[in-house]
Amino acid sequence: MKLRTLITSLATTVLSSLAAQAGVQVFTTQSAFEAASAQLGTDSFLDLSLNEALDGPLLRQAGAHAYRISALDGLENQLYATPGEAGAVWLGSNRQGAHLVLDGFASPLRAIGGSFLATTYSGDAWPDARLTLTLTDAQGGSSTQELDLSGASSIGFLGFVSSSGLLSLDISVSNSNLPVFPSLQNLQLGMAAAVPEPGSAALLIGGLLLLPALRARQSRRIGG
Repeated sequence: MKLRTLITSLATTVLSSLAAQAGVQVFTTQSAFEAASAQLGTDSFLDLSLNEALDGPLLRQAGAHAYRISALDGLENQLYATPGEAGAVWLGSNRQGAHLVLDGFASPLRAIGGSFLATTYSGDAWPDARLTLTLTDAQGGSSTQELDLSGASSIGFLGFVSSSGLLSLDISVSNSNLPVFPSLQNLQLGMAAAVPEPGSAALLIGGLLLLPALRARQSRRIGG
């Protein structure tokens, strides 16, 4: 590979890493989210009492990461844990129009993901719902994503990795005229995987750009 081609390839890789570092990245598969995250902890809700009202907000842990979860509809703050598929536990609300809100993160987290669904009064997954998830970061920026659950699966994964600390994640049912409620399974919290700092990346790119000149200078010395 020619030196110029190698330098261009390396510089492109570094710039791509910097672009990925800025703003909020959204992931629709758990594997891609986990690859972009670090120090992940999971809250599976297996310790919660099933099929009874749980007064919110609940103070929870996902591994080493503390957080708070509420079910807000303007009147009450009650959550319900119901048995899900394959031994899982689904945590959500049972009031129409309620929003699940995750906030109160005890450390400057930058990654949040999980499996999301809509459930009925009986605790069953509703196959034709659409969820709206809005992530807000510590700098006031936000990212809103629609999760369509009308396909083959009534449960969908969504993950966010932010370049700044997380402030909150709001989850609601988009077609709120339906008597179904936002729920989640296996919440993951963590940090962003390490990427080059802007200053270090700038020095690296500058050094790469100097290589051709240094090589030409060395060749002239040898030739002379």
